[in-house]
Amino acid sequence: MKSLLKLIEHKGGKTMLKRITAIILVTLLMCISLTGCGGQQTTSTVPHSAAQDTIVPRTVTNLNGSVITVQAEVNRVAAVFGPAYEKIVVLGAEDKIMADGDFHISGWPWSNVIYKRLNNIPGIPNAHTQLNIEDLLKYKLQVVFDFPNAQQVQKMKEAGIVDIPSVSTGKFEDTKNMLRFYGKILGNKEEQAAEEYAKYFDEKVKMITDITSKIPENERPSVYFANQKILLTHGKSSDIPEVIKLAGGRCVSLDVQGGSSTQVNVEQLLQWNPQFIFVDHAGSSGNEPAESVIKKTLDDTRYQKISAVENQKVFICPTGAFFWDSGVQKVLLLMWMAQKLHPTEFSTLDMSKELKTFYTKFFNYNLSDDQAKKILAHLNP
Repeated sequence: MKSLLKLIEHKGGKTMLKRITAIILVTLLMCISLTGCGGQQTTSTVPHSAAQDTIVPRTVTNLNGSVITVQAEVNRVAAVFGPAYEKIVVLGAEDKIMADGDFHISGWPWSNVIYKRLNNIPGIPNAHTQLNIEDLLKYKLQVVFDFPNAQQVQKMKEAGIVDIPSVSTGKFEDTKNMLRFYGKILGNKEEQAAEEYAKYFDEKVKMITDITSKIPENERPSVYFANQKILLTHGKSSDIPEVIKLAGGRCVSLDVQGGSSTQVNVEQLLQWNPQFIFVDHAGSSGNEPAESVIKKTLDDTRYQKISAVENQKVFICPTGAFFWDSGVQKVLLLMWMAQKLHPTEFSTLDMSKELKTFYTKFFNYNLSDDQAKKILAHLNP
């Protein structure tokens, strides 16, 4: 080193010394930043943060092909759409519901018994028609499962809330596929629960259709399915005609244009002259009780010659936690209807047992024999 300094002094004096010193300092700093001054840079071993994942949005495809973008973790939702609360309970995610439509709280007495948190969750007024966005903001919602309303979707988006409108393809399989869609929105655990339901759904459909598929067309009774009122029925855009077919019946309104609330007239019903009449979707949310609908039908002299009325084949569909014609219990409706239409072929089908199994498996609630009997008879708790 001394000889190097003498050389520097001889060649260039202090200016050269400053330059060499600067080069040495820079080299030392570079060595410190490298491992062992050997020129090999270390690779960071800091694990990927879970928090980083939560900021990455997910996309989920709805039944109609529309793509919904949601946060990676969805923990705060509102169940506004009628069947939404039931679906979320089946998925084991009731604790994620921060608000619901006020009609959920008072619409179905059995739901107040069976659901764990329903009586303590705030109900949003006017949920059927137009939601007040300001009301929703206080719940810090991520997702709202809503009735179909394009304007509401846009307003929610502007407020930073994902509004998911109900859609339908008019097929019975929508029952399980919409639950799968909800599961994908809510998370992995919920997706698994949806697959458990789908497995059950397929098994029960097969159990029924293994028998009904062999029933000739001319041996299938004609069926009229009323929605709320005797002259409101399900048209070809609804999946109820398919349910009736799977149950071994012939839906008289199969070719009628319209969905689940299609108006028909007395003359049309008389012409159809159905052998069976089923009434559902009555008695809740301000609707006339099903018992009253049926009594009026039976007492109305215009209907006296209808086969179903003459032979006392007019039935109220069970309800329980929710309407059987609209929610996840529709698979129970299939079984129950098949037995009504073909009691001999389904003489061994124990609907009380099926109902209890369903409620234990999907609502996490063990019905007593008396409770099951009441639900099947369309009685309140």
